Amino acid sequence: MLESAPPVARGPADLLAALPYVVGVHPEQCVLVLFLNLDGRLTDGLVFDRDASLALMLEQSIAMASATDAAAAFVVGYGPLSDADTLTEIADKLHTAVRVGHCLLVCDGRYYCLGSGCPCTPEHGAVLDPDSSVIPAEMTLRGRAVLPSAQDLDAMVAADTDAQQRTTAALAALPEQLADPVDVVSASLAIARAGGQLADQQVAELAVALTALDGCCAAWRATTDQQWQHDLWRDLTRRVPDAYVTTPANLLAWNAWRRRESLLAWTALTKAATASPDNALSVLIATILTTPLKPEQLPWPLPENFPIERLLG
Repeated sequence: MLESAPPVARGPADLLAALPYVVGVHPEQCVLVLFLNLDGRLTDGLVFDRDASLALMLEQSIAMASATDAAAAFVVGYGPLSDADTLTEIADKLHTAVRVGHCLLVCDGRYYCLGSGCPCTPEHGAVLDPDSSVIPAEMTLRGRAVLPSAQDLDAMVAADTDAQQRTTAALAALPEQLADPVDVVSASLAIARAGGQLADQQVAELAVALTALDGCCAAWRATTDQQWQHDLWRDLTRRVPDAYVTTPANLLAWNAWRRRESLLAWTALTKAATASPDNALSVLIATILTTPLKPEQLPWPLPENFPIERLLG
């Protein structure tokens, strides 16, 4: 899922210049299927590892095309020239659900137009020169930033070992009788909303509170797309010991999805699922991430009488 962007249907060069900004990272070794509205703006998209099965890419792309109001689609691959046939097949079969415009392959600093009879690039491709487009300047003015690679996403949620050690010590010093988990979550959110950072003892208390079902539910209900929530859950994900990381990482993934930062959402979700395989909240968020559902289509927070506990088991 992608954030809104300036019109990019002016040609392949502008499209490719915009993609790092709407994806959030410089794409590599992947396939992007992008959907545009009548104004030529990117509205939705899917990112696949280039080694994903063709059946999976087609199934999810056709499902999203059918569930959106897209006027057109683009297929863009980042990988070796041998991927050309796969990209062409995706474009041909997706065309049954939505008109496919550009089908492009980016390899070694050049891009190739794979559309049948398309004269926009010669057989040997065209040099990919983002500086020749005004798109990067427009996106920078919008406050968009681009991470150099997917590895930088991993670094964003990587453990801070020194902080983990301090949290472990704070956990050991907690009293036997702890405060109500919902109260701890509420107090922690208030500190973060005011721009503060939790002290080590507060991190320990929140980590324990989030292991309780009612604490987890309260935190999830309260998590939207706010930057201060992103900062809180990312900070907690990095500072708690691995045994406590599942819920903070899930909440970071949820916040990222609501902000349309799907790559960060998957990165955080992977961290949560690695720590606790098959945990209910990771499964639920992963299910939502693989559907065409948009954040604005899911009322949030959900009504008070909505039985979240049933979803979490």
